[in-house]
Amino acid sequence: MYLSHHTLDTIHYIAIRVSVKKLSIEPGCITCGMCEFIAPKVFEVTDVSHIKPDFDQAENNELIEQSVKECPVFVIKYEEQK
Repeated sequence: MYLSHHTLDTIHYIAIRVSVKKLSIEPGCITCGMCEFIAPKVFEVTDVSHIKPDFDQAENNELIEQSVKECPVFVIKYEEQK
């Protein structure tokens, strides 16, 4: 398959955009474990919910976005860094 220079620039741009999102858990988490169930390489839930420091954001992007949508108290934030 042949990729034009423009296509490669677009792919590179998308990869950069994914890597600058900030993932956080706001106060109010009920530690239900849904985020860890969906993305166990990203989240760990014990008595509180944690974001694992060494997760691969690009590899887990879709699972992170699903975790944000499925959080019953909407405390997981995945936003562009400012």
